[in-house]
Amino acid sequence: MKFTLNTLGLTVASSLLSTVAFANEKASDHTISGNIGVVSEYILRGNTAVPENDNAAVQGGLDYSHSSGFYIGYWGSTLGYSLTDFDYAEEAYTGSKAFENDFYLGYNGSITEDFGYTIGGTYYYYYQSDADVNTTETLIGVNYKDFAFTTQTLLGDVEWGNKGDTYLLATYSYALPQDFTLNTALGAYYYRDKGEYEGITLDTQKKFAFRHFTVGLSHPLGDTGASVSMDYIVGGKLRDDTTLKNKVIFGIKYDF
Repeated sequence: MKFTLNTLGLTVASSLLSTVAFANEKASDHTISGNIGVVSEYILRGNTAVPENDNAAVQGGLDYSHSSGFYIGYWGSTLGYSLTDFDYAEEAYTGSKAFENDFYLGYNGSITEDFGYTIGGTYYYYYQSDADVNTTETLIGVNYKDFAFTTQTLLGDVEWGNKGDTYLLATYSYALPQDFTLNTALGAYYYRDKGEYEGITLDTQKKFAFRHFTVGLSHPLGDTGASVSMDYIVGGKLRDDTTLKNKVIFGIKYDF
């Protein structure tokens, strides 16, 4: 059975991939920031086989951070299907009523000026859902200058994943001339082959698989606070051995 949701998480984001940024410097004890944007498609963790939204998706988030390293935030996205209407003939959810809500918190710490770490978690809640898809995921990561490595692990069985499924992500960003930034991400998955939905909505044939390689460019739109981006996704494999296609994603985002 093909299920529309596959391995949800912080791509915050998204996109939001996904890259994860670690804040080592704070302008004040309390910092509040946010963002809102549009992407041509919501491709989560390189899954081009069943996009979370294969049309333009509206996404946004709000974050609070403290100089101690504590942070808490929210990120959300429109989805391209409804989690209340299952089409048994197509073996997939249809419609466009669902909305993804990610609530996260954690702690960013530093060991040296260039070396830091993060520990946290995310709760995923899907508005208007009759399916068992809401769950929590842990986050553990380290970063050195512009390089970061994170692991995110599911804490419960849901229709789109087994407890223990772990997403591994390495990211690197590099400043280019003319205010361009090169963004790269390499993702892989450890898939657990036991769970409540194994053999029902899940068909695990690979325990470990390369998931995606993403390379892209971003550029600010003057001093407006907005930026544009283009990412090229090189697809890997899903847990059922499905080969993912390559795809180009465009986006525009405003930070405030």
